[in-house]
Formats: sequence, structure tokens, C-alpha cells
Amino acid sequence: MIPARIVEAAAAIAVALILLSGCTPGSDPKTASPVAAKVNGDEITVQQIEQALSRAGNIPDAQQKQAQKQMLERLIDQQLLVQQAVQKKLDRDPHVMALVDAAKRQIFAQAYLEQVVQGAPKSTAQQVKAFYLEHPELFEDRRLYRLKEIAIAAPPDIQPQLRAEVARLEEQRDKTKTLPQLALWLKSHDLKFQTNLSVQAAEQLPSELIGKIHQMKDGDLLVVPRGNAVVVTQLDRSQRAPLTEEQATPYIEQILQHRKRLDLSSETLSRLRTSAKVEYVGEFEKRAGNAAPSPAEATSQPKSTERAPESK
Repeated sequence: MIPARIVEAAAAIAVALILLSGCTPGSDPKTASPVAAKVNGDEITVQQIEQALSRAGNIPDAQQKQAQKQMLERLIDQQLLVQQAVQKKLDRDPHVMALVDAAKRQIFAQAYLEQVVQGAPKSTAQQVKAFYLEHPELFEDRRLYRLKEIAIAAPPDIQPQLRAEVARLEEQRDKTKTLPQLALWLKSHDLKFQTNLSVQAAEQLPSELIGKIHQMKDGDLLVVPRGNAVVVTQLDRSQRAPLTEEQATPYIEQILQHRKRLDLSSETLSRLRTSAKVEYVGEFEKRAGNAAPSPAEATSQPKSTERAPESK
């Protein structure tokens, strides 16, 4: 295992290299951007602050100055750590050098893909309308759900018995007694559990459950296994909160654009793999028949959940 001090040093050095590489090749780093602070003689520029803030997401105009000040303090702390790491010659440590190299490779790969996906075409009005009609659970028939949940620590060998008990309880007419009776059954079998009550809009639900919960009636149960746990969800009641096509359009455009960017990324990687000469060596040659990593895995593309905007 790599010592924590090495990992921390590598992270600090890698980020410092990223920030320092913000200047264009051949330019003088001391004149490329106004200096915001000096740390034992090392300069931190306004450009470095802006680059760091750009990765923090959208910041309201009224909070820009405060955010710049806070980010500068973070960069000062970071520079102090980098200086100490270099002083201790951690920048020459083989483990640190390997981690820095891995970070740079990931950044270069991501930067190239970001450049590629900028060419993704915008969605047409027809595509937006079609998506709106295909997903009534998110838009035209969007609902707010009041959900009662029991999260149960249940090893796989007990789950069939648990499912049978849930099915038995679901058949009774008085749905208000279902979860309390299930709790008594769990206690009698020494199974640990936690209860929860929440109100969630359709877009706040896990994407794989939206369609299922949309089809449920008040009092219905949904059993979802999660490894050594099971979550039993009861729909207490729901309330319609539809979104018009006009309200949903900005969100749908985001989803469709994201899909096109992912498709373009995948196509680019497939093309590069087809044209490249990839040779597996040693024991990996025997595994060459296995499926190649997906583009998302190869580039660590962030996952996106398709969620509708909240109504106002």
C-alpha cells in the first residue's frame, strides 16, 4: 500500500503542475497573468485562481470576490505543501512520480475528449418533443411521491424468505398495517433495519426506479435487493405535479446534448482503437479475447442521471 504522505504529496504536486501549465507554450509565466500572491517567492496568479474556480461550478456574481479570496487561500496552502514536498524530495519518489504521471495522462485524455465533444450537434425541436412524449413519468405525468422505506440488513440466504413475507403482507387489505407488521417480523428474526419517510419528486428518484414507482398505486410495495441488504418501499400517496413541454425543454436539451457527447466520445475511442496497433504482452496476451474496456471506463467519464428540473 502506498503511504498516505506519498499520495497526498503526489496529489499536491500534480495539481500544482496542472495550475502552472495554464500558460501557453513559449509565454513568460511571470507576465502571462497578474500575480495574486507570492509564497516564499513562488507566484500564484489570477489565472490560477480563475482556473480553480471554473472547476468549482457556477458561482453567483455576488459571491465571486469572496470565492476568489477563499480559493487564493487554498492555493496558498497548497503551494506551502508543494514546497515542503519538494524540499523533502518527494517529487523524486518513484511512487509520487508514477502518480503524477497517471494524473497528467488522465488530464490529457480528458482534455482531448472535451475538445472532440464540442462538435456534438444541438438537438432539434422534434427531438425535444419526442423525448418529452416518451417520458411522461418525468414531465406530463410527473408526480411527487410520499414514500415509506425499511432498509434491512438481509444476507442473500434470508432474502427469499423475506420476499415471501413481504408478498404475504401485501395481500392484506389494510395497507397501513403492512410495514408495521413487517417490522415485527424482522424483530422476531433478529434482523436489523432502519425506517425512513420521505417526499420526493420523480426526478429525485433513482433513474432505474422512476418507471416502476410511477406505475405503483397507493399502498403498493417495491422490494429492491442491494447486496447484503434489501430496501422495501411503500408508496404512501402521490400527487401530480406536471411540467409543460416549454418548462421541460431546457432540461431535455441538456440530456440529449449529454447523450450526443457520450456517443461522440465512444465513436472517437472506437475509431482510435480500430486504427491503432495494440499488442498485448505476457499474461495479458491470453486475456486479449476478453471485452475491451468501455469508453466510459477508459476515460472516467462522469455518470449522468436524467432528472427533470424542479417546478417553481
